[in-house]
Amino acid sequence: MRRCVRMIALCGILLPVLARGGSPWLEEPGAQGRLAAGEILVRVDPDGKHVAAAVRIHAPAEVVWRVITDCENAPRFMPGMKACRRLAAAPDGSWETIEREFKYSWLMPSAHDIVRTEYHPPERIDFQQVSGDFRDERGAWVLSAAPASATTVLEYDFYIDLGFWLPHSLIQHSLRSELPAAMKAVRQRAEATHPQRAEP
Repeated sequence: MRRCVRMIALCGILLPVLARGGSPWLEEPGAQGRLAAGEILVRVDPDGKHVAAAVRIHAPAEVVWRVITDCENAPRFMPGMKACRRLAAAPDGSWETIEREFKYSWLMPSAHDIVRTEYHPPERIDFQQVSGDFRDERGAWVLSAAPASATTVLEYDFYIDLGFWLPHSLIQHSLRSELPAAMKAVRQRAEATHPQRAEP
């Protein structure tokens, strides 16, 4: 069950809500210092349907962008991702339709969704579920340059309505404990592909 909720938290990773522009919760006292120290911040709404996360990455925004749009290689480094396939794309690259498969746990079959992604380089990627195993799913990645440094703050904002019941306490606990692993995977991938990266 815990792994099931873990994948619910991660199913939007690598593809792309709700907020346009900066996130007020990251301006709360101490938030920027915690990001600068390497902490991955996670915020979960009480209803368990909306989650926000942020991480500071020692790589330029264009490097981070390539990582979070790397559908083909996502299964190699993203926890729980089994497959990622591009089904259609705009001639100008402004949107794509992508199909993904992910495994909840050994007790359950693989799940899948199809999402339409909209690209607004270099700051934002939005997605909306077209079809899949959940009632509703949408979210965004937001990239911004960290002040006075060659680093990127990556925000992830995600909303999901499962369409089936799970205890809110279980959902919240799993989101808070498992989503940082996904953000960490993105950070490690981006910093590993950036030869001039700085140490945190």
